[in-house]
Amino acid sequence: MNINLQTYQQAGLADEIGILSEFRLRFFREYPYLYVGSEDNEQKHLADYLVNPTTRLIVARETEKIIGVAIGTMLSTELNIVCKIENQLQQYEIQSQHCFYLGEMIAEPEYRRSGVGKRMLELLKIAGREQGADRFCFLAVVREPHDVRRPADYTDASESIFRKFGFEKTDISVTFEWHTIQPDGRVENVANRLDFWID
Repeated sequence: MNINLQTYQQAGLADEIGILSEFRLRFFREYPYLYVGSEDNEQKHLADYLVNPTTRLIVARETEKIIGVAIGTMLSTELNIVCKIENQLQQYEIQSQHCFYLGEMIAEPEYRRSGVGKRMLELLKIAGREQGADRFCFLAVVREPHDVRRPADYTDASESIFRKFGFEKTDISVTFEWHTIQPDGRVENVANRLDFWID
């Protein structure tokens, strides 16, 4: 298996960032995100990354096939997050200007046990350290334990993977709204809770 990973930033970002949108629209419909996006919403989401000089995009390919994508920024630039948790960050002695935020990390299902996720995480950590980060964080969607939308074979990546790499869940949480698949199949714009994890 010959998997190549490449990091993009600034000038090279615009040509590749659409990959993230395509992966988000396909895979974030799955549990636990249950996100139903649109091209318009994705364009707005990606626009913030394009103008952020701290953005780093990782694209994983096997030959010409794109098999994974990940993105991160300095937490201090994620104002929609920081404004909600700034006081709580101080309790954990976390400085947003020295913390790198792991935005999304998505791999094709058949590659999720190939080590590609670990390699993307390692590259994002390198990108963060190059910008002065000494801490790393992400937000994980939280659902009720007995949510009827939860697949029988679902494995929580935060608990099964990220703990293994040193991340710990804090008592910090935020809510963000997005169009979410409901238990009866309807799609509604509702608030979703996300827990803050830190390494």
